[in-house]
Amino acid sequence: MFKKILIAFLFISVGVQSQNSITGIVNPKNDLVTRVILYQLKGSKQVYISNSKIENDQFKLEIPQGTAAGMYRLSFNPKAFGFVDFLFNQENVSLKFDSRDLFNSVAFLTSEENKTYANYLVETANMKQKLDSLQIVFFGLKDKKQDEITIDLYAKTLNIYNKIQGEYEVKTEGKLANHFIKSGRNYFASTLFTSPQEYLNSVKQHYFDFTNFNNRVLMNATFFGEKAIEYVFYLNVSDDQQVQNALYKNAINEVMQKVGGNDEVKSEILTSLIYAFEEFENLEMAGFVIDDFYDKLPSNLKDVALIDEMKSKIKLAIGNKAPEIVWEENGIQKKLSELTVSDKYILVFWSTTCSHCLLEIPKLYEFTLGNDAIHVIAVALEDHKKDHEQFATKLPKWTNILGLKKWENEMAKEYKINATPTYFILDKDKRILAKPEHFVDVKTYFEN
Repeated sequence: MFKKILIAFLFISVGVQSQNSITGIVNPKNDLVTRVILYQLKGSKQVYISNSKIENDQFKLEIPQGTAAGMYRLSFNPKAFGFVDFLFNQENVSLKFDSRDLFNSVAFLTSEENKTYANYLVETANMKQKLDSLQIVFFGLKDKKQDEITIDLYAKTLNIYNKIQGEYEVKTEGKLANHFIKSGRNYFASTLFTSPQEYLNSVKQHYFDFTNFNNRVLMNATFFGEKAIEYVFYLNVSDDQQVQNALYKNAINEVMQKVGGNDEVKSEILTSLIYAFEEFENLEMAGFVIDDFYDKLPSNLKDVALIDEMKSKIKLAIGNKAPEIVWEENGIQKKLSELTVSDKYILVFWSTTCSHCLLEIPKLYEFTLGNDAIHVIAVALEDHKKDHEQFATKLPKWTNILGLKKWENEMAKEYKINATPTYFILDKDKRILAKPEHFVDVKTYFEN
């Protein structure tokens, strides 16, 4: 019920009359966790339902009349505390959890369907872990007797897993949980593999064997997005970034082939992947997903705001050319792209109204003074010209640019500046080499 990677969601609101409710008990008391919010999960969207304060270690949320059956989420304030996903199928739900360990302590007090699904996840996860562990142990065995013991234990464990899986599928027939249980089945070979590559090939080949990409219940959940993320990120790993990105691209192509012509599911999966790559700060791959797949979806399945936001961030990715900056100096128009005074540049956005800037900018100036291999372009985001003029006289060796209207300045918007100081290190061609957070990081970059 919990995701390995947190994915950002689009938010929608609904509001109608109440019928069912979800109640919870928080134990022990946690004064930091003050509110709970209820969302309906619909692919890459979270539909807002209601919210409630947590009072006397308890909460109650109304589920509106007519709300569709599906997967729902309880998100807590603060967000860092975590979330709980559960099934709603026109029945009241109550649960309790330990505020010191949300993810491992959720227990359903009512709702047989949630109890059953929670038990299924625990029991099958244990069996899957045992099967994977036996396979990994088998790779390193060199004793024939140990081989035989491990092979026998693997066969017995596989029989138990298949029995548990089958029993839960029968037990939940006709229920909402059945869709997730059937799709949650994993393929395991009948015999152990002798090489890791054979094993990995088998896992990848059979990864989507039990996934029905046309299942409407699974579409109204996070199932497909999570499944794709696990396949792309956890079955395709390399220490070399170029090789890693090539593996990512190949895996994404494979997922899209498995989905086939279902553009609705493609949209959900691609949205999840875009946000995941952004979270990992791999904007190159986010751009690949957008350009090669997302942009080609039907217009009604694309989020224009998402595309614009990501493309704007991609422009600032390490390796890309820094967006153009144009200014006037002694009546002459100048451009960032045309500067040729150094091999390396530090582009810093700062402000005279920023106390942190007033500490770091003098240190940066002293650090770069006398170093012809580094030139600083300092963009001061100000409300008034006078503030900048007084301070800029102390920075005569730099290229000083005034950006009026502060956060609304076009340069600030182009570079997504929401805090000062913000640093970019550029090469002689104005490609972004690094984006250090503080002066000490800038200093470390050049010293190392």
